[in-house]
Amino acid sequence: MIKAVLFDCFGVVLDVMRNRRQEETIALIRDLQPHYKIAMVSNVSSRRRLDERFEPGELDELFSVVVASGDVGFDKPSPHIFTMTAEKLQVLPEECLFIDDIEAFCKAAEAVGMQSHHFLGPDQSPAALRQLLLGDTLIDKKP
Repeated sequence: MIKAVLFDCFGVVLDVMRNRRQEETIALIRDLQPHYKIAMVSNVSSRRRLDERFEPGELDELFSVVVASGDVGFDKPSPHIFTMTAEKLQVLPEECLFIDDIEAFCKAAEAVGMQSHHFLGPDQSPAALRQLLLGDTLIDKKP
């Protein structure tokens, strides 16, 4: 049962190619918050670099855990970044769904036992994720 959802930043939450926010994904995150533990896992030099791309306090509002690879000393696709994030969320890797636009990173998350979703873009993935995570009554929601 999925108890936590881990989002990549660049390509999933933020579209750096178009220099814009993925508003559909951000709306999905807000809708998931009452039901799941939510984290961000990003290959970025520091948490500060992520904070600069969001409104003040917004990152903490959206995610209960934020993992910046530069702060922890390893990056995707290292298995350590995935298992450490699950530990911070107090869930098992098998209870996590990892979402990334890079398929190799999805495969790396699967190698530690997580489920994954290869994010194909704002026109397709948020709707599919909404159906999977909010339309499935078998998923064990957080207390």
